Amino acid sequence: MTTSDSASTRPQGTSSRPSSARDAALIYNYTRFDPSEYPLHQEFGGPKIGDPAPDFRVTDIDGAEVALSDFRGRFVVLETGCATCPMFGKGITTMNALTYRFPDVAFLVLYIREAHPGENLGPHRCLADKTAAASLLRREEREGRRILIDTLDGQVHRAYGGMPNIVYVIDPQGTVVFRNMWNDPSAVEEALKEAMAGGDPSRLQARPRLARPAVIRRVMRRAGRQAVLDMVVASPKILPIFRRMIRGDLKPAREGRIARWRVSRR
Repeated sequence: MTTSDSASTRPQGTSSRPSSARDAALIYNYTRFDPSEYPLHQEFGGPKIGDPAPDFRVTDIDGAEVALSDFRGRFVVLETGCATCPMFGKGITTMNALTYRFPDVAFLVLYIREAHPGENLGPHRCLADKTAAASLLRREEREGRRILIDTLDGQVHRAYGGMPNIVYVIDPQGTVVFRNMWNDPSAVEEALKEAMAGGDPSRLQARPRLARPAVIRRVMRRAGRQAVLDMVVASPKILPIFRRMIRGDLKPAREGRIARWRVSRR
């Protein structure tokens, strides 16, 4: 899939979209969190290791057009995230540190829908909403990576698997060499070292960390009280899955699943 081939993937001119596209955007940008949106117990979709990374063209937070193919010839680390995702929030500092350790690598954040919308930071109803939320994230979390704004109906996000905090490592030829359902900065660092040395990072086993309570409180306060209540209501559905994650019952990261969970120190 090359989203740059479709006019609907471009942020400009959203007011002229057909009603079906508007409906798709409304469905994608849900108003209340429901764990059924995310198949936590299954392998996530998107390109697999060894597949070409789907090209796309969007704008960044400052309004410049960006295509994934613009970075051909360089390694790329592409991570999905938003201002209301604790799992994304707990890794920001560490990921930004990696940008200094790997200055020749393009580190990109794809800003997606709000994972836990609330009364303070709700679902995006236009691209201005999405850009404003991304600006809030950059300011409050001191995010230094380049932030790309996905389409209102999440075309790039869905093409890459649709989970809240996916990470991909893409080689200079545009091929996926590592991916994980939840970002693990230490695994990303090891994957880059391995790939840049000519090795095979697909054999690495990612060990994502759960967000610490302080991070969860900060992120959920940003979203609002309703987001907190929705998470509490969803707990009976998601806690059994998280118990499996903590026990390490799910398959390794190279299969798109979670191997073992730890609590983030951030």
